[in-house]
Amino acid sequence: MIENLEQIGQTIQGLLSSGENDLVADYIRAAREACVEPARQSTESEEAAGPEMALQLKVYLQAAIKGDRRAATHIALDAQQQVTDVVDLYVDLFQAAQYEVGRLWQENRITVAEEHMATAITQYVMAQIYSHFEGRDRDRGRLVITGIEGELHQVGANMVADVLEARGWNVRFLGTNVPQEGVLQAIEEHHADAVGISATMLLSIPKAVHLIEALRNRFSTECPRILLGGRAFISTPTLVHELKAEGAATDLRSALALM
Repeated sequence: MIENLEQIGQTIQGLLSSGENDLVADYIRAAREACVEPARQSTESEEAAGPEMALQLKVYLQAAIKGDRRAATHIALDAQQQVTDVVDLYVDLFQAAQYEVGRLWQENRITVAEEHMATAITQYVMAQIYSHFEGRDRDRGRLVITGIEGELHQVGANMVADVLEARGWNVRFLGTNVPQEGVLQAIEEHHADAVGISATMLLSIPKAVHLIEALRNRFSTECPRILLGGRAFISTPTLVHELKAEGAATDLRSALALM
């Protein structure tokens, strides 16, 4: 198979433009690397992606885990041309890839360094895709999305920020590890109609509670809608009601449904 792939690459090299050659070369390189990986059953993430995106997900994962930013970017840009809604790209490629990277790490099939590298590449590729978003009126409302002070995970919240902006929200994404006062100030300056709070670690729950209490004290008369997301809130579903939030998103599509 590897030899056949090499022959295909050599044969078509003179038939394509420089840009097309680069794209094909990225696919062939990732496919060659995949040939030496042990065979495995399709995962839930790959099956959920659908037959059209499943193959691209496999190749994208291979590129991300190997640290090949260029190949991962080409694959994602190519996949973007095949979807009618950018949300499908984020759900079926980026979200599915992150779930699979997490699973591989939990099973000790990739190292911590490879997990971090794959996540960093997905954030890099998302930034490239974001630059191709078509301009549209952001008239759905104003939204601030933030992580909790002390948190280091932000890719999930970043995905939510991107897809909501694609759906017409005026989004301020603050990233993660943001001091409480900075979050409150951003909400005030942006005149936010809603606030999305992300937390992945259970240790972050007390700081999330303090942030929500401070938010309600600061904006007592016109408090923005409060929406939660991240594994910490998913693991403690009763908190949604206790904190009187509008809901907790478990993934990208559920985040869209809450809005």
